[in-house]
Amino acid sequence: MIKKISDIFREKERTFSFEFFPPKTQKGVDRLYETADELNRLVPDFVSVTYGAGGSSRGATMEICAEIQQRCDLTAMHHFTCVGHSQKELKNIINQMHDNNIQNILALRGDPPKEIDNWQPAPDEFHYCYQLIDLIKEIDKDFFSIGVAGFPEAHINCPDKETDTTYLKMKIDHGGEFVVTQLFFDNAVYSEYLERLKRAGVNVRVLPGILPITSYEGLIKFCNICGTTITPEVHDIFQPIRDDNESTREAGIEFAVRQCRDLLDLGAPGLHFFTLNKVEPTRAIWERLGL
Repeated sequence: MIKKISDIFREKERTFSFEFFPPKTQKGVDRLYETADELNRLVPDFVSVTYGAGGSSRGATMEICAEIQQRCDLTAMHHFTCVGHSQKELKNIINQMHDNNIQNILALRGDPPKEIDNWQPAPDEFHYCYQLIDLIKEIDKDFFSIGVAGFPEAHINCPDKETDTTYLKMKIDHGGEFVVTQLFFDNAVYSEYLERLKRAGVNVRVLPGILPITSYEGLIKFCNICGTTITPEVHDIFQPIRDDNESTREAGIEFAVRQCRDLLDLGAPGLHFFTLNKVEPTRAIWERLGL
């Protein structure tokens, strides 16, 4: 049964969820549905589907969310950015979500176009995520459950952690109901983030985002883009085996299992896995955790 994530939270103290991204080819989309079918056997509470920069995967995200809900009877959350969309376009997309029974949105500002220096929103575009949240609630405040992104180490474009916390609180104050974090590898960072949010008066669920490590080179490249710190422990484990795919895969599973167990022991209200559209190693981590 498709539900609002806020309702799922009322039923369960902990949730476990998976994240997918829209493939660029139909063959990739077909494989994604096979992956969703396989991972659905683990009975996750919901899945989410990302949204390309500037809405580049707009149609695909909507289609995939609707298909997964119908095919798997599994709640899907639609990532949704406001950058690059006029307010009229945003309203149309939100109404399409409503028509497709997509009740859950991860509201995001989105990244400005990289090819444009000193980019500024057009007069009919929003500047901030909280404005998108306001629009969603204006259209149908009862139908949608709204999540927002959190950055335990602060967003890469934010000057400091306290400013980042101020922006996060603004999103919550305008109607964000829960937080899904960017990946991190030091659980102390997550604990410190929770304390920082608590001091700011933010009292919502903060779901830690988990990225299983499958490639040392790929990890370095991705973390450089998003600003996530790769800890000395991670370097020490994965740098010596960087050219051994099987050893990297197994070490990645072991590291993720340790991280997840510790997070749950710390009281995390669930786990959100970035699957990279693959069944493994997420399934292996899930099974070793005994979820």
